[in-house]
Amino acid sequence: MGWIIVIGVIALFIALIFFVPYGIGVRYDGESVFVTVRAWFLRFRVFPRKPLTEKQKARKEEKKQKKKQKKEKETSESLDDPKNTSEKVKKKSPPDPEFLLALLKMGIHAIRRFFRSFTVDLFRLHLIVASPDPYDTAIRYGSICSAVEALPELCGNRIRVLRRDIEIGSDYLAERPAFTGEIVITLQLFRLVHMAVAFAAEFLIWKIKNRRSSAHEHRKEG
Repeated sequence: MGWIIVIGVIALFIALIFFVPYGIGVRYDGESVFVTVRAWFLRFRVFPRKPLTEKQKARKEEKKQKKKQKKEKETSESLDDPKNTSEKVKKKSPPDPEFLLALLKMGIHAIRRFFRSFTVDLFRLHLIVASPDPYDTAIRYGSICSAVEALPELCGNRIRVLRRDIEIGSDYLAERPAFTGEIVITLQLFRLVHMAVAFAAEFLIWKIKNRRSSAHEHRKEG
């Protein structure tokens, strides 16, 4: 009975790892930029970083010196080794154009899958259009409003946006525009695994077809 509980706990833990949303959030409050990394309900600020204490600064400097000494030692050993000095660089043959074309197609498919895999939990943009010339302000305001209205149609079903908060205004007395914004993007690990499996399967199918075609041509020549 105990082993069933252990297997259940392990399965639950793996499911949490694969299905918990991981993401990144970027926020601009009009003066500073804040970047946070997210894992489910946990949030960790990565920018701006908190100031280091004196002990942390000393440890960082010590690690830097050790890394520098190790690099200098490896460089001197490689120069003293006669094998490295006498070794010649071999010229690599140029890649097959057919392979590059197939790789490009697979890369485009992978990019499409990536855009369909992540979710925009929040997209917030508050913009006040302004310029020294009120006529320019009116033109810019109309252009930006048209672009914002066309944005959802351009994205279509490729990108999932759960929440939008967009406000565009104009200030004919101000000379400089002002804006605040925030975007939160999340992605589940199992979607990345699905993308990797799909890419590997597509590459394997192309490899099999390429081998068959090359074997068929070889038989014709024979």
